[in-house]
Parts: sequence; C-alpha cells; structure tokens
Amino acid sequence: MKNFILFTSIILCYFLFIYLDKTYITTNSKIIDFLAKDYPSGAIQDYIESRQKWWWLDYTATPLLIGIKVLLVSFCLNFIKLFDLPGLEKVKFSEFVFLVLIAEFVFIIAGFYKFINFYWINTDYSLEDLQTYYPISLLNLREYISAEKWVAYPLQLVNLFELFYWGILAWGIWELSDQKISLKKSLGLTTITYGVGLLFWVGVVSFFILNAQY
Repeated sequence: MKNFILFTSIILCYFLFIYLDKTYITTNSKIIDFLAKDYPSGAIQDYIESRQKWWWLDYTATPLLIGIKVLLVSFCLNFIKLFDLPGLEKVKFSEFVFLVLIAEFVFIIAGFYKFINFYWINTDYSLEDLQTYYPISLLNLREYISAEKWVAYPLQLVNLFELFYWGILAWGIWELSDQKISLKKSLGLTTITYGVGLLFWVGVVSFFILNAQY
C-alpha cells in the first residue's frame, strides 16, 4: 500500500509538471516561433491543432513510463542479493521498489527547478533552450564540449540531481542491511547494479540517436 501511495504522489507531481509546462513554458507562441523558420504556416497550424487534440497522451504515458523506470531500477538493485551480504539476503523486491520511489522525488525537485528557471529567471528562452537544458548538468555546457547530438543524453545524466539519486539509493541499501555494511560498500553495490544498468541504457539510447543522425 505504501508503494502505491508513493507512486500515486509521484505521478500527480509529474501531471502538475506537464500542466505547468504546456500552460506556461512550452506555449503555442514558443512553438510557432521555433517552427516558423523551417515550416509553412499551414503545417505549423496543423501541428498546433494536433497538439491540442492529443493533449491527453502525455498524461496517459507518464504513469506507464515512470512505472517501467521504477521497476527496471528495482530489478537492477535486486541483484545485490546475489552477493549474500549480511542484512540483505532477506530483503524483498517491494522494499527495493519503495527505495526507488523515494529516490524518484529527487527528479521531481529537478522538475520544479527547471520550471522556476524558465518561468521566473531565464524568461527570454526558445524551444531550443528548453531542449538543451537540464538543471545543474554538463548538458548546459554542451556547446563547449561537443556539437554531436548523441552526446546530449550522456551529458544530461551528469548532473547534481543524478548524484543525489545515487546517494539516496546507497543510503537506502545501507538502511536495508540494518547498517551491517558500510556506506562505502553500499555505494559500490549501487554502482555495480544500478550504475551498470544505467551505463547499458545510455549506450542503447546513444546508439539509436547516432544511427538516426546518419
């Protein structure tokens, strides 16, 4: 039940982000300004009407995508039990799910940070700015690192919030072991489970982006 309550709370927060983004950040005027350089007005109008017609798709897809993400991260962390470490041998999969749901709130804070940045601070922005921005990440320095499109996703993941996410996962593993293993070891376990899974995922996404370029 506690996992369901947490998951529902997270989804409601993401629904709020979608509403705020569509209403105040990714507005029709910003979209028109961005597309006007490359597309005729008729095509742009068709896109705007399609966006208004299918507004509910984002709300429908969000619970599915977040649910898959939580289960995949929990699945990676579950491999910790193979190491037969003290305090972790009897940890249930649902407890890993609970830990991952707690950690997900880090990215909710990141979402609020991004909204605040574009709504109150950097108000003179374009859609391109939105696409090339992630709070406190190397993606914001992309123009100084590489212009290749496939580099954007890995750079986005190198951010302060991702570091906090790793920290919460490591702290949670330490707690689940009843503090029978060290925090240093729990961080290592996070690295060889979630970290390896994330590295594989980044490789797959970057591969598809790279192939789409050429």
